[in-house]
This record gives sequence, C-alpha cells and structure tokens, in this order.
Amino acid sequence: MSSASLILTDGSLALSEPKAAGAQGSTKVLAASSLGSCLVFTSSAVVTVALAAIGRDMHLSPLDLQWVMNAELLPLAALTLVAGALGDRFGQKRIFLAGIALFGLSATAIGFAPSFAALIAGRFLQGLGEALILPNGLSVLGQAFPADKKAHAVGIWSAAAAVASGIAPAIAGAILDHGSWRTTFLMLLPVVAGALAVGTVWIPRDSSTSDARGVDVGGAVFSTVGFGGLGAGLTSLTNGADLNLWVLVTLIVGLGGLAGLIVTERRLGDNAMLPPSLFASRSVVGANLFTALLYGAFTVMLTLIPFVMIRGAHLPTLVAGLAFIPLQVMITVVSPLAGMLCRGFGRRFPLFAGGAVVALGCAMTLRIGPHATYWADVFPAVLLLSLGMSLAVAPLTTLVLTSVEPDRAGTASGVNGAVSRAGSLFAIALLGGVLQQGGPQLFAGFHMAMVAAAVACLLAALAVFIIEPGPHVDFIPRD
Repeated sequence: MSSASLILTDGSLALSEPKAAGAQGSTKVLAASSLGSCLVFTSSAVVTVALAAIGRDMHLSPLDLQWVMNAELLPLAALTLVAGALGDRFGQKRIFLAGIALFGLSATAIGFAPSFAALIAGRFLQGLGEALILPNGLSVLGQAFPADKKAHAVGIWSAAAAVASGIAPAIAGAILDHGSWRTTFLMLLPVVAGALAVGTVWIPRDSSTSDARGVDVGGAVFSTVGFGGLGAGLTSLTNGADLNLWVLVTLIVGLGGLAGLIVTERRLGDNAMLPPSLFASRSVVGANLFTALLYGAFTVMLTLIPFVMIRGAHLPTLVAGLAFIPLQVMITVVSPLAGMLCRGFGRRFPLFAGGAVVALGCAMTLRIGPHATYWADVFPAVLLLSLGMSLAVAPLTTLVLTSVEPDRAGTASGVNGAVSRAGSLFAIALLGGVLQQGGPQLFAGFHMAMVAAAVACLLAALAVFIIEPGPHVDFIPRD
C-alpha cells in the first residue's frame, strides 16, 4: 500500500529531526535519501496492480493473497519505530544502506520465488527492509538541512516519492499486459544498485552514537506477535473458517502479544518505542484513531479497485496501473492548500471534511460493475478519494507534530505512521470474503467492503471530536 498520503505522513519524520552540527543543506544527501525511499513506495504500488496476476500464476487462494499483502505490512507496522532506534544506536547511514541491500535481496527472492512460502518470505524481508529504510533515510535527510531549508527539502523528497509511486504501477501494468509479474519486482534491482551507490558515496559518515537510546527489543517482539496473531486469526475468519482451535490460538496469541506490549511499554516509560505518556493527550489519541480508521478504509480502496478492475471488469492491467494517478497529483497539489482551511476553520474541520468526502468516494464505488469503464465508473470515486485525502493528510500531519512537545515530535510522527500501517494490516485481514469471489459475487463482496469502508470513514470523521478544539498551529522545524 502506498500513495502520496503516506509519503506526506512519513515526510514529517524529517521535519522533526534536528540538524547535525554544521549542516548547511546537501542536494546529494537529498538525492540519496529520495532514491532509497522511493523503493518503499514503488514496491507497495506495484503489488496492488500485480496481485491478480500473482494469484492466477501461482494458483493462490484468497487467504494466500491476503498474506501476499500483509507479509510486507506486518514488519512495517511493528518494526518501523524500532528501526529508528537501531539507526540511533548503530548509525542512520549504516541502517539505511542495510535496508536497501535487504530490499534488493527480497526483490530478487520474490522475482524467482518457486513457491508460495518463498514468496511470503521474500515479501516479509521486503517489509523489513522498508522498515529500515524509511525512518533512517528521513533522519539522514532531516539532519542534513537547517530549519529554514528543511521544509523545502522534504517537499522535494515528497514530490520525488509521489512521482515514483505514480509511475511504477503504470510501468508494472504495461509489463503485466505483455509479460510476467516477476519482472515487476526484478525491474527494481537497478534502482536498488543506484541507491546503494549514491547512498554510500553521498551520505556523510555517521557521527558518534555513544549517547544513543536503547532498542526496545521487547516492544518489537510483542508488537510483531500481537499484529501477526490477530492478523492471522482475522484472515482465517474472513476466509470462511469456523472458530476452530487454530483460529482461537492465533487470536489468543495476538491479544496476548498486545497485552505484553502494553505491559512492556508501561515499564519502559519514555524509553519505550510507544511511550505511554504520549497518549495522555486527547489530540494524539484522536489523531491516531482517525488515522487507523481512515487508512484502513483507504487501503481497502487501493487494494480492491485495481483487483476488481482487472479480475471483474476485465479492464487492461495498464489502465488499472494508471487508475490512481489523479490521487498522486491531487494530494501533492491540494495538500499544501489545506493549511488555509485549517487557519480559517481550526484544526478539526479539514479532518472531518476529509473523512466525509472519502466516505462519499467509497459510496461512489458502488457504481463499479462487470461492464465498468474507467472514466464513467472508476474515476469519480478516485476523484472523491483524492479530494478527501488531500483535505485530511497535511492537517493530520501538522496536528500530530504540534500536539506534543517539540522534542517528542519525531516519536509522535513515527507512531502515527506505524498506526496507519497497522490499520492497513487489519483492513487487508478482513478482505478474504471479497478476494475469494468471482463473477457477480465478486462485485457483491466488493460493494459490501466499500460500504464497510464508508462506515469506517464516517467513524473517522466522528473521531475528530476527540481532538481538543482550537486554532491551527503551524509546525516550525527545529535546528
């Protein structure tokens, strides 16, 4: 799962990072960080287009297809914050380059995967590499620029990632119309090689890490077990499994993992990857609940619309690859203008309006049927989705950064990014009833999923009222 909305959310990590001593801004560091980070967004965008072809070629069940998506999302949701701490401990450049190398290894493993088990292992490694890349690439970028140049650098980084995540599915669609889905992953290897080369040469050597904070290993283990267990249990249930021993065990293990996470984080306090004191703020709680609900629904649309276009309406894969270009363009162009709404109507209104408009976009997908065309049936829904996310994403990012003390902005931003991916993880786990359908039943399941997504968006809009009312406050990057 990827889009300009997640790009903007992740980019806030760099804004909250203090610059390194003597940093004056480096276009080379910006280029290296952008190239490496683009891998994360391009791979996620490619999978949504290639999913139907992967399932057809490898004869995968709906349960298998869900794990093709969630094998990547699980480490991203559970380990991104720990990966940031690893960068603090061992050096951001070192961990950033390790993530790129791991990503390259995973792309190769996926491209040549002889079985479903090998494919899932490759996808998990891919998510692990992405978890290492994102926070450390953004830390490198944030440290390279002083406060007065940081926002401009993050804007360029975001634009590059948006362009890459918009072009990649189109290229993948063209490849899929004439070749194998495996090529869509192998085509990333030259980018991996380039990112490793420029990152090694252009990113400055890591500074001393003697004062680095510890790595919350317990939190990482418990979050992975918790998310993985609940994801597995919910995935089995939505694929028609009864509440058998396997499902019960996975759900109990998942709940136990999350309980262990809560206990561990409370014991570690401010040294935890999820500091409990962070959630003492109503605004932080409301913003993260809004994020989980909205991004869950958003992921359902990003996953199912291309799948239904290809498998149900039999539209060309290239068209499915191009379907969300308006999303990338509108979020990139309109999001900066959302600040005017915040200044005029306060911090709540743009979020409420964004959630409501995305809900309307979900409702508009009910027009999509077996004889759907892109411009008449798909584009109106994509347009509303794009407008709604454009209204919500930038104000949400600013709210998260300004709802805590400045020295905790990076942690708050990282937590919000992890929450968005956790929402996506559980949303994918609930899609088995749709992915196992074909013919008219596929559209019936798709429409039910869209109604559920619309309800989630409306709940997200209501969650806005948990946020403390007040005027909009701009976030000022720190030196």
